[in-house]
Amino acid sequence: MRVSHVVKSVLLSLATITATPIMAAGLQVTPIMLEIGKSQPSDGLWLTNTGNNPLHAQVRVFEWTQQNNKDVLQKTQSFVASPPLIQIEAGQKQFVRLVRTGQQQNQHETAYRIVVDELPLESETRKGITFVLRYSVPVFIQGSQEKQEAALNWKITSNNSKAAVLSVTNTGNTRAQLSDLSFTPAKGKKVSLNKGLVGYVLGNNSMEWVISPKAQLFAAGGTLNVVVNGKLQTISINGLNR
Repeated sequence: MRVSHVVKSVLLSLATITATPIMAAGLQVTPIMLEIGKSQPSDGLWLTNTGNNPLHAQVRVFEWTQQNNKDVLQKTQSFVASPPLIQIEAGQKQFVRLVRTGQQQNQHETAYRIVVDELPLESETRKGITFVLRYSVPVFIQGSQEKQEAALNWKITSNNSKAAVLSVTNTGNTRAQLSDLSFTPAKGKKVSLNKGLVGYVLGNNSMEWVISPKAQLFAAGGTLNVVVNGKLQTISINGLNR
């Protein structure tokens, strides 16, 4: 069963840290991404209260898959957070352990999202103040298969709104993180499409994103520049695919 739209929106934004507006400094979560070895039973996150008042937080774990070029979050019991509900005094921090409960090991890399919500205090709720922090931390657990680096196929098409859609297929068994996307037309100047995180393509999956409102920009082909797992890649685009 898929989770609510509120939680899914955290994933669809594909930011490693996402937050709604807050009234003051408060919750911080580190690290912003976790990689867990195939024989490693657990790891964890540090939650720090940087504010002047106690805070409460909730930690939830979701299995992260991709279906029909979209991200899907599902509740899981194979990877759990302990403790799931936390109170942290001002200036203090709390370690949250993430534990693998399943005995069976997946052949391929498994992805999860750890959603950490700062909960409004009861007094704030009565006053109607519900501005809190939310973090979405990606976690990747290594599979039993030998690691295959992300191998990507790229395609740009036009949708019904005549916007440009970037489709990426990953035939490797590990994820690809895409960021800092730009395009240089065959005859024209470089155009920045996304200066931050574009998103992830999990192993043996496909994803797509609208990258420009004008598909015509790509009609004559050119060069697509994108940072994949921290390394710049240059891809030749021959034009719009059909």
